[in-house]
Amino acid sequence: MKKNLRLPVCPYCGSRLNYAQSWVLRRRGEYICPKCGGLSNIVLDQKIRHAVFFTILATLTFFFLGLISEWFGVMALCGILAAGAVFFFLSPLYVRLRKPVPPSQRKQQAAKASHSEDTAEEHQTD
Repeated sequence: MKKNLRLPVCPYCGSRLNYAQSWVLRRRGEYICPKCGGLSNIVLDQKIRHAVFFTILATLTFFFLGLISEWFGVMALCGILAAGAVFFFLSPLYVRLRKPVPPSQRKQQAAKASHSEDTAEEHQTD
């Protein structure tokens, strides 16, 4: 599991981002490396879904335990807050940097073909 929780690394030069940079980047779409100038897409690791699931499961468990037991109410509130805090502070470790995927040749050719058909139709209507 330790292998899955890591800070993001630039796919071009391999420089590792620190926790604060990862924290800021988790809500953005692109990152430009200050060392090499490489442009990267910011994506969240698919394993964050597991973390979300377990956070919701723990939160609901503490919530229902707090409803069932009178003396467990304060501890349930602390458990709910702790589960949310753990997810909140671990979420930057699920940020990944990927090289942008270049547009495929087929998409470019299809766009050129549709553009040439549009211009041909315009010439015929004139």
